[in-house]
Amino acid sequence: MDAETWWSQVAAYNEAVFPMQIVMVAAAAILLYFLVFKPTTRSNNLMKGYLSLVCAWNAFVFFLGFGRELPGTILGAPLFIIAAVLFAWDIRAGKTQFTFPEVVWQKYVTVIFVLCAFFYPVIEAVIGHVYPEACTFGTMPCPTTVFVLALLAASIPKVDKKVYIVLLVWALPAFGKCLGALDLYEDCILFWAGVYALVILVRNWKAVKGGIL
Repeated sequence: MDAETWWSQVAAYNEAVFPMQIVMVAAAAILLYFLVFKPTTRSNNLMKGYLSLVCAWNAFVFFLGFGRELPGTILGAPLFIIAAVLFAWDIRAGKTQFTFPEVVWQKYVTVIFVLCAFFYPVIEAVIGHVYPEACTFGTMPCPTTVFVLALLAASIPKVDKKVYIVLLVWALPAFGKCLGALDLYEDCILFWAGVYALVILVRNWKAVKGGIL
């Protein structure tokens, strides 16, 4: 698919699902506030439920509903279905406990990636892709993955390696976008979020309990 076709389909999708983009950002911001300032088991579980919902949305609405002919659907749809199931299952299993990192530089990196996820369309406008030709948080996979990986990296070692690795499989191939694929240079954010999350996971691999399975 050429870049012009891709962006025209993105615009049509954004117009079709509006105002879900606003709902997704608002819900994530509220849940994040409670995770950071009033952390409880309930706020953790609500965030897992929300992440399960947005992963399911990306799998079934974006990939399998709207974008069956889009590049990446053959990989993205099963990955986000798996992620949705894992987050829903973890509400009971409790492997992932979202926290804010204690190390100062990690706090800053987490905040930067979360803000980048929320403000993807603003960043895109600066480089020439003005909404509705923009990747939007919650309703599209790339900014959503940036947000989730930032939360998981911040919460190590209390994370489920399975969902972590599933999302890395989506993030790291975004390197091709940094080279100009589909004129999606903004997905360099996704690639670097994946690199950061991978480095944090490798450095703390032994501290994450339970292995991959």
